[in-house]
Amino acid sequence: MIDLENCPKQVHQLMENLASYSQVVVCYAHSGARVPLDWIVPLTATVNDNRLKIVKMPNGGKNSADFGITFWAGVLMAQLPENTHFDVVSDDADLDHVVSLLISQQRSAARIGVKKAEAKIMQPQPLPRPPDAVIQEYCLHLAKHNKSRPVKKETLLNSINSKFKNNAINPEAVCDELGRYGAIAVKDNRISYNQQKIEELAAQLEA
Repeated sequence: MIDLENCPKQVHQLMENLASYSQVVVCYAHSGARVPLDWIVPLTATVNDNRLKIVKMPNGGKNSADFGITFWAGVLMAQLPENTHFDVVSDDADLDHVVSLLISQQRSAARIGVKKAEAKIMQPQPLPRPPDAVIQEYCLHLAKHNKSRPVKKETLLNSINSKFKNNAINPEAVCDELGRYGAIAVKDNRISYNQQKIEELAAQLEA
């Protein structure tokens, strides 16, 4: 079943659909879709064979094609064998209700959307900084905030995480590197700072 009102370009897939399905029902209200002239004869034959049914809704109100598909889903469910599978071709998620009702009656059914998934705009991820650059930048931060430095290791880790929150930085690794460079020392979870080493590392970044 095709919601032509919602998917007008599906008219160009009619011949393929007829080759894939034993029966096709097209519902529309105002669609101005046109079929190629050389399709008229084969399409007429499928209509005569009751394999193609084109239903124009008598009243072109809102969602009228949806009601047409709902109606014909019920008709076909009553007419066709229990193992018949129903595909509803539409991007209208409201027609999921039709699919759910068919499934509730132990029928196989699915809605097939045709709209191409919109390409997601990926935000560029910041490049990971070289370890030395991170250490130097954080030492510059410590040099500028020498009167409000973290006292405990946990606070230091939070400070590092906040400073580099937009980068793929491991605060524990930065803390370890600061210790390796001699900028800090950790004892009993408390931090002591080597002011001279901090200034030396910070100066390398400013150079």
